[in-house]
Order: sequence, then structure tokens, then C-alpha cells
Amino acid sequence: MILRHLLLPALLLILGVSQAAAQNTGTPLKVALPEGPDTRYAGFLIAQQRGYFADAGLDVTFDRLGYGRSPIDPLSESKADLAVEIMPIALAKRERGADVVHVAQIFQRATLGLYCRATIDQPTKLAGHNVGVWLDGWESPFYAWLGRLGLSYFATGGGVTIVRQGTDAEIFEENEVDCLTSTTYRVPLVLGAGAVKAKNLILYRYQDQDLGVLEDGLYARGADLKNPARIDAFKRFLAAAARGWQSLHDDPSEAESLIEALPDSATLDEKAVAESLSAVSEAVGAGNIDLGALDDAAYDRTILLLLTGAPDPALAAAPSGAVSPVLRQVP
Repeated sequence: MILRHLLLPALLLILGVSQAAAQNTGTPLKVALPEGPDTRYAGFLIAQQRGYFADAGLDVTFDRLGYGRSPIDPLSESKADLAVEIMPIALAKRERGADVVHVAQIFQRATLGLYCRATIDQPTKLAGHNVGVWLDGWESPFYAWLGRLGLSYFATGGGVTIVRQGTDAEIFEENEVDCLTSTTYRVPLVLGAGAVKAKNLILYRYQDQDLGVLEDGLYARGADLKNPARIDAFKRFLAAAARGWQSLHDDPSEAESLIEALPDSATLDEKAVAESLSAVSEAVGAGNIDLGALDDAAYDRTILLLLTGAPDPALAAAPSGAVSPVLRQVP
């Protein structure tokens, strides 16, 4: 599996296993990351590789969690200082008692979508088909879209049959489903050089349906936001990370070379890497939007979807105090 080939080498690189990192005596920060391909974290990789974190007086390590584990857990357990996570998962855990607060938004545009075979060239043609769906926090836009289309999520009565899907494309390639849930940055890699090409599929992107939820954002413990020294370190991290993401925007070929040079990456399709990085860069919006900015309309839409968009809503009530602008405030 392509994504598995990326994990170990990228982890070694992103953890800074190098002489330079060993000599870094800056403020230590541990940042927990969710599962995903290396391209999802390209800005962080570049910032680490170029020494932007060290320039900011930080000794940053990244801890990437495996599939099914949320970075919010080690953050709330004081095993990490910051965490990157999608907002639906982070806010659901906050509602269940985790002391976490959103402090910066990394992805400005939602990347989640449904990739369908060419025969499903209209949304209403989903009726009667098997559809692969990500659950555990990703499902609200899908259910909201079905509701808008007037389609049931039960197989009977002209509805769709929902099949729980992992992050790969196995059930799609084996014709168990006719639509595949994925993100714009992941799908080129999971399809890779296989017979099915993303360009031949019909993409229903939730962002384009005005149903996108906020994805990768930066979270901190609420208690740490009362400590000026912690706030200062977090601000420096965000500023250094922004330099890395801007570098991806300015010269994506550098990120391509960085990922392709990783050990055990020989099986990666170069075009797929480029497509994935382009999708990530578009999601971040560097060059157009300051990294960390939170769009109020996107936040309100996300909360509404989490309250209403699934049979078992991700949130029982609208959160209060879940967002802090402290890292974006200029002294």
C-alpha cells in the first residue's frame, strides 16, 4: 500500500532525526498529527527541513498517530503540546470533556468528497447504489447532502446502501461500491498507477455544495492559553509553519523532491505526488489567506452540519469558547 511506504521514512524525517536536530536547544514542542499521507503535512516537513522552527527558537517534534486514533487524545492527556485535527473530531471530543481549544486553521477549504463511477453523472443517480463512506467524524457532510437530495441512507425505497470504508480504495477497486469517499490530496495516492484514474471519476466535493466542514486545524489545551510563555511558543510555531506552507505555495517542486527523496518512496507515482501536493496547497490557500485565519462563515456552517448533518449528530449543542484568536492577535 502506497501510504504505508510513506509512514516510517517521513516519521524519521519529521521527527528531526539528524545532527542538527540533536543540537537544537530551543523550546521543546511536541505536535500530534492525524493519520495521512506525507503530502498532508508538506508545510510542516518543509519548515522542519529548512530549519524554520529552529530559527524561531523551537525544538519541534511531530508524533503521527495511526488510523483510528485522534491527536486530540494525547493533547488532552498532556502527552502533546499541540494537535492537528479536523474540526468535527476535535469538537466532539471537546464536548465529551477534552480541554481543547481551536487556535488556528490550517486548511481553509474542505478537501472531502465523493468520487463516483462515470455512470453516476448526476447526484440523483446515487439511488440504489453502494457508497463507501468515512465515519467517525467525517460523515456529516455526506448525510446532509443526502438529505438535500431527498435520498434515504437505507437500501430500501430508492435510497443508498452505506458501506463503511477505510482510507484506501480497496472496496472501490473490487467493485463492492460505486462511489468512494476520499480527500482531494489522498485520492491520487490511493489510486496511484491502478486501472482506475481519479480524472475518470465524477467528483462531488462537499465544499462546492456549500457543505464543507473545516478540516485540519491547530488545537491547544485551554489551560495553556492562560500561560503567556506557552502562547509565545505557540505563536512562534505558527509563524514558522506558515513559512513552510508558503514555501509549498511558492515552489511545489521542492516539496515533490523532498517526498520523493524519502527512503522506500520509489514506488510512488511522481504525477500522483504532484497532484496531491497541489490539492493540499489549494486547501491551505497560502498566498491568499494568512495561515491560521478562521473564516466565520465556514465555522458557522461546520457547527450547523455537526448539529444536524447525520442520523447521530456529532454535536449535541453548539459549543461555547471552542475557538480562541490568541495566536492570531498581534501584541
